Amino acid sequence: MSSSRSFTPAQLAWINRKSKPKAHDPADGGELNIIPFLDIIMNILIFVLASVTSVFTATIPMPAPSSGAGGGGGSTNEVNITLKITREGYIVGAPGGFLQPGCSAVGNAALTVPLASGTHDFATLTRCMTTIRNNPEWRTELADNHKIQIAANQDIPYRVLVGTLDAVRETRPGAKDMFTEPTLGILN
Repeated sequence: MSSSRSFTPAQLAWINRKSKPKAHDPADGGELNIIPFLDIIMNILIFVLASVTSVFTATIPMPAPSSGAGGGGGSTNEVNITLKITREGYIVGAPGGFLQPGCSAVGNAALTVPLASGTHDFATLTRCMTTIRNNPEWRTELADNHKIQIAANQDIPYRVLVGTLDAVRETRPGAKDMFTEPTLGILN
């Protein structure tokens, strides 16, 4: 008996068919699975967004409004200063009415600090706040009072609000010598 054995043509054809790699048909599920890749990308995206928001978030300390005990009927000598930011400029309210242009007289509602060259005039607003703090009628009441109520129109840009807060807070950078306790609101 001979040890060499030969295959029949049908057997050779079957062996050749089974030994060749199959071509993948996309219909039979031979596609690349990208779901694990998308999971990784989504996790990275969430961490990047969370870190970006914590880096660019600025905090402006604002004291909470205090509730007054209004049951005694006694009057307070507290001087309330209000500032309204409009598209046309600033309206400043003081005891007895509204400050007139120039910030030296009190009267009916008027535009106290109008726009200068089409923009809100922060320097003039600072001078006006200094005039209020130095007013002989209000100087003693304002000595320890650093509160101001600020209300802005809804369409006022954020940079104008921040510039206004800076203008009423200090006469020079770092001084914090005027109205450092603002209460913010929105004009309707």
